[in-house]
Amino acid sequence: MKDCTVNILGTEYQIVFVELKDADIDGDCDGTAHRIRVRSDNANNVLNMEELQKTTLRHEIIHAFMFESGLGFSWQHPEQFGHDETTVDWFARQFPKILKVFQELDIL
Repeated sequence: MKDCTVNILGTEYQIVFVELKDADIDGDCDGTAHRIRVRSDNANNVLNMEELQKTTLRHEIIHAFMFESGLGFSWQHPEQFGHDETTVDWFARQFPKILKVFQELDIL
């Protein structure tokens, strides 16, 4: 995977792959800077780094869609403003399966 730019609801987001070393995240989305960062280093020695990057990128793109939809500060984490991580992760993990069903039914 490589750095690129993607259009999220009319706003260009830069996607960058960066070393996050011992950070406790695999990526993040900054809706104010229109930038998504994804871990490039395998500091945690995961067996399938490419899958981790894809899952992380989907997750952060969902954050970007929510931010651009006006939901950037509509939900709360227990101690800070932001999107509910459970909901974001659900969309990120289930969307490929939902897309497959929609494509099979030709309802896009």
